[in-house]
Amino acid sequence: MSQYLLRRLVGVVVVVFILSFIAFMLVNAFPGSTAERLLAESPQGAGGISQEVIDRFNRELGLDRPVIERYGDWLWGALQGDLGRSFATSESVLNDIKVRLPRSIELVIIASLIAFLIAIPVGVLSAVRQDSVSDYAGRLFTILGLAVPNFFLGILVVSFVADWLNISLATLESPYIWDDPVTNLESMIAPALVLSASLMATLMRMQRSQVLEIIHEDYVRTARAKGLNERAIIIRHVLRNSFIPVLTIFGNQFAFLISGAVIVEYIFRINGIGALLVTSIRRADFNEVVGITVVIGLGVVIINLLVDLSYAWIDPRIRYS
Repeated sequence: MSQYLLRRLVGVVVVVFILSFIAFMLVNAFPGSTAERLLAESPQGAGGISQEVIDRFNRELGLDRPVIERYGDWLWGALQGDLGRSFATSESVLNDIKVRLPRSIELVIIASLIAFLIAIPVGVLSAVRQDSVSDYAGRLFTILGLAVPNFFLGILVVSFVADWLNISLATLESPYIWDDPVTNLESMIAPALVLSASLMATLMRMQRSQVLEIIHEDYVRTARAKGLNERAIIIRHVLRNSFIPVLTIFGNQFAFLISGAVIVEYIFRINGIGALLVTSIRRADFNEVVGITVVIGLGVVIINLLVDLSYAWIDPRIRYS
């Protein structure tokens, strides 16, 4: 187990390094210069700024140096816990992430809980009552959840609530959960439901197919022959044995959940790292974009590692070496 964990941790380091390199190179390939984008937000606008000012701005930010040299400096700082400073605000990127990250983590956790709490029971019910009305309803929801993108669903929800209930979800106050839990959850529940839709549909589909496969296994037939209650058979034998593929799908879908959170945060005006990432990309704020990308990538890799380690807890027959 310890050797397996060590190998996986080394893999995490390698993946994050490759991710940081690719992200740094891609943001530096953005069309237009960072100086022009940032100066365009000034009162004079980019058109009123001379080339001499732009060149001086680039020198002050170090953008006139070769990209490989700048990446080396960034990587050395990152290894010491310094992700650099934002070009737009001169604030520490790490501090910006620390301020915004709690809201993003909360949004993803609530969306994951909603997806699990709804998808698992509905998937099991749909399989146990195959070809019933509830089964068709669950399959219809699965198709809709997979077909409708998060950004489109988010826009529909915001527009519908604004038109019919006269409530602007995009302007609701969103304090930290430890400051005002009730108000926080009121502002988070709608974006979390939107974010969870595609994940819920995927997990529901996988749970249904796994249960349908397992209920025809020999050990389930044996349990029925012994006179065990059907509910006990589902909970003790079917449900637990169907969890591993479902958790695998969740680990694979987690990256899409994070990417969906970026758009959902921007639509609902949640001050998380997703909204900050969109703003930073628009400004071509290299340090901010790379720092956020690395943090998100690290979270995805760690979640996948935890999912893999949970297999041994779900199925004691699994051993890591």
